[in-house]
Amino acid sequence: MSRIFPFFARTLVCGLFLLLPLISANAQFRATLQGTVADSTGALVPDATVTLTNKETGAKQTTQTSGDGFYRITGLPPGNYSLTVEKTGFKKQSLENVVISAEDTQGLDVALTAGEVAETVTVTAETGQGLETENGNVTRAMTTREIRELPQVGRDPYELVRLTPGVFGTGARAGNGQSVNLPNTTGPGGSNNSIFQTENQVQVVANGQRLSANSSTIDGVSVNSFNWGGAALVTPNQESVKEVRVLSATYSAEDGRNSGAQTKIVSIGGANEFHGSAFIKYNSPKLNAFNKFGGPGAPPVRVNDYIRQFGGSIGGPLYLPHFGEGGPTTIGGPNKSWFFFSYEGLRNSNTGTGRAFVETPQFQQLVQQLRPGGVTAQIFSASGINPRIINVFTPSCEVFGNDLNRCRVVSGGLDIGSLTGALGQYVSFGNPTGGGFDGIPDIQEVQFSLPGFTRGNQYNVRLDFMRTTKDHLTLSTYVTKQDNFNADSGGKSRPMADLPFKPLNTTGTIIYRRIISATALNELRFNATRFSVDQQADSTSVNFGIPRVEVEGLPFDRIRFGADRSENTPGILAQNIFELSDTFTKVFGNHGFKFGGAYRLEQDNSDSSGGSRPLYSFSGLFNLANDTPIFEAINADPRNGLPADAQRYFSTNYLAFFVQDDWKVRPNFTLNLGMRYEYYFPLKEKDGRLSNLFFGPNGLVDSRVTVVDELYQPDKNNFAPRFGFAYSPKLHFLGLGNETGDTTVIRGGFGVSYNRIPVAPLANVRGNTPFFGRFNICCGTASTDFGSPFAGGQILYALGSSNSITSFPQNPALGGGINPITGGANSGAVEIWGAPQELPIPFAYTYSLEIQQELPAKLTGTIGYQGSSGHNLVRLVNQNFLFPNNPAFFQVFFTTPDVSSNYNALNANLVRRFSNGLQLQANYRWSKSIDELSYEGPGFVTNQTFPQDLRTERGPSDFDVTHYFNLSWLYELPFFRTGNNWARAVLGGFQVSGVLTANTGFPFTPVVGGCTSTPGGPSLCPVRPQGYFGPTDLDTSDDAFITGSNFPGGGAPFFTVFDLPNNSVAPPGIGRNSFRGPSYFSVDMSLMKHTRLGGLLGESTDLELRANFFNIFNQLNLKSFEFGSDATTIGFFDPRGVNQPGVLTNNPRFGIATAGLAGRVVELQARFRF
Repeated sequence: MSRIFPFFARTLVCGLFLLLPLISANAQFRATLQGTVADSTGALVPDATVTLTNKETGAKQTTQTSGDGFYRITGLPPGNYSLTVEKTGFKKQSLENVVISAEDTQGLDVALTAGEVAETVTVTAETGQGLETENGNVTRAMTTREIRELPQVGRDPYELVRLTPGVFGTGARAGNGQSVNLPNTTGPGGSNNSIFQTENQVQVVANGQRLSANSSTIDGVSVNSFNWGGAALVTPNQESVKEVRVLSATYSAEDGRNSGAQTKIVSIGGANEFHGSAFIKYNSPKLNAFNKFGGPGAPPVRVNDYIRQFGGSIGGPLYLPHFGEGGPTTIGGPNKSWFFFSYEGLRNSNTGTGRAFVETPQFQQLVQQLRPGGVTAQIFSASGINPRIINVFTPSCEVFGNDLNRCRVVSGGLDIGSLTGALGQYVSFGNPTGGGFDGIPDIQEVQFSLPGFTRGNQYNVRLDFMRTTKDHLTLSTYVTKQDNFNADSGGKSRPMADLPFKPLNTTGTIIYRRIISATALNELRFNATRFSVDQQADSTSVNFGIPRVEVEGLPFDRIRFGADRSENTPGILAQNIFELSDTFTKVFGNHGFKFGGAYRLEQDNSDSSGGSRPLYSFSGLFNLANDTPIFEAINADPRNGLPADAQRYFSTNYLAFFVQDDWKVRPNFTLNLGMRYEYYFPLKEKDGRLSNLFFGPNGLVDSRVTVVDELYQPDKNNFAPRFGFAYSPKLHFLGLGNETGDTTVIRGGFGVSYNRIPVAPLANVRGNTPFFGRFNICCGTASTDFGSPFAGGQILYALGSSNSITSFPQNPALGGGINPITGGANSGAVEIWGAPQELPIPFAYTYSLEIQQELPAKLTGTIGYQGSSGHNLVRLVNQNFLFPNNPAFFQVFFTTPDVSSNYNALNANLVRRFSNGLQLQANYRWSKSIDELSYEGPGFVTNQTFPQDLRTERGPSDFDVTHYFNLSWLYELPFFRTGNNWARAVLGGFQVSGVLTANTGFPFTPVVGGCTSTPGGPSLCPVRPQGYFGPTDLDTSDDAFITGSNFPGGGAPFFTVFDLPNNSVAPPGIGRNSFRGPSYFSVDMSLMKHTRLGGLLGESTDLELRANFFNIFNQLNLKSFEFGSDATTIGFFDPRGVNQPGVLTNNPRFGIATAGLAGRVVELQARFRF
């Protein structure tokens, strides 16, 4: 916890200091209640006094109706309220159970009857939001009860986002229980560690927008990741969440930054009475079922995690000490100040196994004996070198095809040759057994254990103060600490590669609200969010002075030594986000105006120096023994050859202003008119270590890398108009509605929304010259082979001088300086990332039109159209594919803003408000989404197959599904619901809740494992085939995707692949995403038993015993077909030479799913509340 204070506490304290002169407070939120007051004839009543009282805190807000009988009360937290309306000459009207939903504008019209004010008409029935009469947004609010009682993997509230109309997501889990990404996306993914996911990129899309277009807020302030669009840095625990509001289309100018799903979480505050909870949740593999398909030739698997989650909460009035002479000893308390505290802990352990070939102890000893002082010999003597072996298999040369010229079975393993030559002397490819067989075992096949664990703790504190009825202050914070470890499976579980991961995520918010008058309110918010981890400092037992070493050229997975290596392994990461916003609300007549602005400072202060630690690859064990690598990957400073300094201080700030008018034109007609302006600051680096590539007069061929102040030119023309409406016609002549016309609503809207460009595809500019060079050096071989020793002296095989990732020696061969003409490295071609100078901000037009009808039995039905059109969406394109190359740059990746999208959908949903023990919501969507690329990357699965002609890439989006349905419900079994006898205690209180999810299959693109030529020269792989002549009515059943019956024998016989005289595959003919994969169906269910305990803690004291069943029927679901996987590759093209016909080798696994998703998972939970 010591690392929290330097950044987080100081920031929060400073913000509090600035607001102390304003102090006083209570909860602050953005829900609004508005409506009209009329008499029994329907005439509007001006100057009526409207008072709304929060039943939890006693906080009151009072206003008066305008001359048009209109009232509006804003800044409300979700909860239960009472509403009173008074006017001379009328009876006082009192509504005792007005339910306010989170972050929304609700309508409530009140009718007064003539009489004396002393007379009161009281309505005790619950008054909630049935019809949405005040705006055209497509939205859903998840209530506290739904958050507590609907099944959610890992108690993660974000898992419920997919239940919103217009939002799509499956909530699927892989066979091992890990979150399943939407097809062909990269990034942190959904939560695999409950609420302790460092960056929780919830796998949903909304209104045809990309995954990266989603946005999350807690109490009105952003918790979005700096790098990854759609990822949240904080996932709040269930005990701390009051409600969740999700919008798939918003027409309020108050909402900005993104055009996808807007998730708004409202936290719980204290109340006038003490309340709290405690829970424990238990998962064991023994409760789980094996899935029904582990993959081709693989056995079924089950989720194998041992998980314990526990925690609780406490909240109530806050008594503060009173200092000074006389008076009470405390101040505050009920109606003045409140506190709330919640905690959740996670303890997860798992032990998997792996099977692989590794070197033998005899081989290690021989290298140390015969190559003393060598780098490899020193690695073999390092601590933690030996894998966690639990079984050694009987040796067999089957993996070598039982070729006695390559392998001999000996005691202790397999003899595959012997050491030959000397240190620094390469062993030729023509001599795979080195010095010949010597009877000493070199390799052995073993089974090894893969231990892992996760420990997490989250703390949430919220303080609310209200010294007067006009001033409100809230302080809120979340602190999430993790300690994760998973053995390195690629390294065969060697302890020397054990990397812990101990991130710290924090967010703190200060909100000050001032009620200026009965019709004016101002709300000021300040927030600081931080994510940080220093994996190098935390890995005290790992020697980063040992490079990552791999042995290739053997007929099995590579043998690896040393800790894993990448630019962010070990991760030294830090993200800081500061936000200041202000919103002023004023009611003028029947207009509810909002004016506001926000400024957000976003920083990434990460150090990606992990790549300064080299990776070496060796061709066979005997080159490993001789310290003669074939390949080296290292990040070095091209000016001097020293390890590259990858510490950068990136920033992309954000500024926005908006004005919004909710105009109650008539009692049954509301217009929402708004304008928003957003300015996204270009990417900058504090110390000026930022460069970009600029094309020359002849394009890429004479381009040059130049140091810049900002990566691209500002785009300042980002105005976003919004228009929405809600009209309640009087249709009683059709048998619908009544004289007030409030049982039918026609709603809709149009808006423009801008999307922040995710930094992930931009941040790789940290690796540009002149400050940095990514070197991939090949090929070190014997002089008689195709390369040269140490690649002409460029490869330097060495250990670091200390435990640091930057302690490796200077390599003068890489420090040849900067070419003044190209800005590249004199030492060789390097990789460059950048962006065009004109990089417009992506935006989308969003629109919808729907009709809502109140039905009998507390039901509300909605049917309507929803659509969007996206523009200036970005893709990553290697410019070397498109234009004649500059030899100084072997790859040039540009973030290119030329992708568009189009989405159209029919939405239908049916909602039953909670009544008589039953609540449900069913959503159905029939839709089509089209684009040229569905996710910006970076990553292989986001590559296009023919980027030089964007028209050929247009097709169904990767996340497009034609039919999608979900159903969520809460149901109290109708037995012994009332009474206080033993029968109710024992037999009553049972409840069933659940979520059903079903959708048709995702699209996929058939590819051939071959390459096509490009205008720039380099080959592009893989490529789509040129024709298809197989069946058109394909079977989409699970059996078809398990047996491959759609393509018996493999994919090649059903496709046409043309080769060109230049020894490459012809341009594609088959369209992108022209086939469909397996469908999805799953039911998650919770069975609960509530027992009312009563007693000293109050009548609401309750013990809940619960069993959650995910995929309760153990339904077989198959993994979606990923780009370039076995399932989508029809075969492999083997060119035979110029002007000779190539050969297409069939892939028999085309059209066969690579794995099944998770089987049934069971968890048990007990929760106590009072």
